[in-house]
Amino acid sequence: MKQKIPYILFLFSAIFTYGQVTLAVSEVKNPKVNQRFNLTVILEISGENMEQETPLRMPDLSKFEILGSASDQNTVVLDAKKGDVLNQMVYQWVLTPKEAGKIKFGSVLVTVNGKIYKTEPFEINVKDNEKKSAVAENLNAVNDVFLNLELKNKVVYKNEPAVAVLRAYSKDYGNFRKVSNINFSSQKNASIKPINFTKSEIETNAGMASQVIGTFMIFPNESGNIEINSISAFVANASKPTKVSSNRVRLSVKKLPDGMPSNFKNAVGNFDVAVTQTNANEIPEVEKPINISVRVSGAGNFGTFHLPKIINSPDYIFFTPQISTKTATQSNGLSGDVIADYVVIPKKAGPISVNFENFNFFNPDVRQYVDLGPKSIVLDVKTPGEIADAKSTIEKVNDYTNIVLETVNTPVLQTHNLKIKNKDKINWKIVFGNLGLMVAVFSLFLVLKKKTDKKKIKPEPVIRNSTSIAETEEIIRKKLSHQFDENIEYLKKLRENKDFKTFFAVYQELNAETKNFFSVGNESEFRKYLEQNKGAHIAEQYRALSEKIQIEKFAPFHTEEHIDSILEAIISLYSDIVK
Repeated sequence: MKQKIPYILFLFSAIFTYGQVTLAVSEVKNPKVNQRFNLTVILEISGENMEQETPLRMPDLSKFEILGSASDQNTVVLDAKKGDVLNQMVYQWVLTPKEAGKIKFGSVLVTVNGKIYKTEPFEINVKDNEKKSAVAENLNAVNDVFLNLELKNKVVYKNEPAVAVLRAYSKDYGNFRKVSNINFSSQKNASIKPINFTKSEIETNAGMASQVIGTFMIFPNESGNIEINSISAFVANASKPTKVSSNRVRLSVKKLPDGMPSNFKNAVGNFDVAVTQTNANEIPEVEKPINISVRVSGAGNFGTFHLPKIINSPDYIFFTPQISTKTATQSNGLSGDVIADYVVIPKKAGPISVNFENFNFFNPDVRQYVDLGPKSIVLDVKTPGEIADAKSTIEKVNDYTNIVLETVNTPVLQTHNLKIKNKDKINWKIVFGNLGLMVAVFSLFLVLKKKTDKKKIKPEPVIRNSTSIAETEEIIRKKLSHQFDENIEYLKKLRENKDFKTFFAVYQELNAETKNFFSVGNESEFRKYLEQNKGAHIAEQYRALSEKIQIEKFAPFHTEEHIDSILEAIISLYSDIVK
């Protein structure tokens, strides 16, 4: 180490010596993006009673990726009698520039015996490793177009998203309108997802025009150096389209640190989880569906990690959720929300807890795993009787009125406002004309009344139809069957038009009409009627169909397959009921 010190000092570009303290930093020559280099700082303190009061303070290194660091210390005794001692400390960092251009490297500071020593700041000229200028020099014709793929962040953790921008270069502005059909190939060690293909404003530099034509998100699933395949596009020329391809870029993927939780599910970023009841205004009722959503919000690898799921419990059942994602591209990744909407049916009354799995993620900013713990929501489930008892008299009247309005067809009356024009003068001609008309009508009424009184009214014999009870039931059954056929045709039409909201409303009308024909007041009486007159099998089919319709009615989304199965069940069941 003693033999290397003079050589290191020879490479130093900025050396400040104040008395017995020497502080210097090594020179950095022509580094390249994503290429490592060594930075060395040497500190020498000689003399008696010289004390280093602060550690070495480095300038801002945010524009570099710190790959490693090391230090070494030597003590040389110059004169044992006088107590002259030389302390030599050598610090070394392995750095990688994140971006090209001139980067200002600030001063290195240290405090010795109350005095601050520092090095002179200098600039580091970082070159682009992709060699875009060399590609641009190969453009011999005005109509040439070439593509360049740029990574916003070239060093990421496994599963951490990296933003890639596809930029087109040409000497002719008109060529940018000819670029189309952007394609990228899939690869095993990383997944590429297009974010948008919105074109940016055209930029010009040194006679070369450029435009961003696409933005992509890269999710690496392996650690190490990953080479991202080139992205191609077609340029519409006069003769035939020409295929052009971009350069390949290299992504440095770091391993996730130790201490990974057992239930870690590849979430990398910074997230938060919230569980809510979507229809919070409704009281949870036994055997009635409710909507519960789990929302994961923040920034990170949306689309590649697993959402926390509902834990199975005998207190409730749930169905496959509907997943919706709302994200936006930022400079360093994706941010937004991903929501899973569940349909949950409580199976018992009282307070029940709907529990979700633990959710944890790795935060690359602090380089730590974060466990948000299990999330849950407590529901106070009531029975139908408890909900009815808790309602006031006015609420019961309102509910009864709503049921009548939903089940009874009431005509819609159109009203007109009577407008009377104000006049300053009375038209006496109209007044006397109206009086004369009224007298004539009254006289005609008296004459007709006298003629009517003179006539003798002969009673007409009443003809009574002798209809048996069986014939009456047959007439009612035919009328019910006719209305059933009309409703079924209407349901089929609504199914074809995908008007599912009206579909369930029409079924409720069909159900209410059927109950009215059989003189049944409520749901429980109708089930007893079916069991006594149609058999237990029909009653069980009706119960299963009612539960299935309630679940599908309140589901966050409907599929054509589910509606088809419900329609078939309605046709089969009600055909047996109206026989």
